[in-house]
Amino acid sequence: MIYAELKDIKNYKGINENLDKAIDFITEKKYLNASFGKNIVDGDKIYFNHPEKPMTRENTGLELEYHKKYVDIHIILEGEEAIIYSPFEECIETKSYNIEDDYALVKGKTQVEFLMNTKNFLILFPEEPHLALLKVEEPKEIKKVIFKVEI
Repeated sequence: MIYAELKDIKNYKGINENLDKAIDFITEKKYLNASFGKNIVDGDKIYFNHPEKPMTRENTGLELEYHKKYVDIHIILEGEEAIIYSPFEECIETKSYNIEDDYALVKGKTQVEFLMNTKNFLILFPEEPHLALLKVEEPKEIKKVIFKVEI
């Protein structure tokens, strides 16, 4: 995973060609006036979701998700959220991997909590279990985009 300031995202080019394209798209701020829902950047290789009214929530027994095909890049447009991470090896799968939707659910003990705001980003690679949209102080509506990058 990579957790850093959004102004420094170009420093992480060179890992993968599709990730480089996504980083260029982000650097050019092309996602800022996107439509709600799925927005295509490069077919199924790079796209991003812009949920209409995501609400942060309490973490009361929620399950983490992981992917095998896509990297997630979380960027907050307005507000703040917490995203938790648990090591893959320390999780127990609760819902088998769905190849079509590229996700599985697991339970695991939180190892790291990332505070997300408009100044930073988080890249989560395949098999890095995470849970997003967690409240920071109290549940609130936020604005965010989540890039999906085939790796």
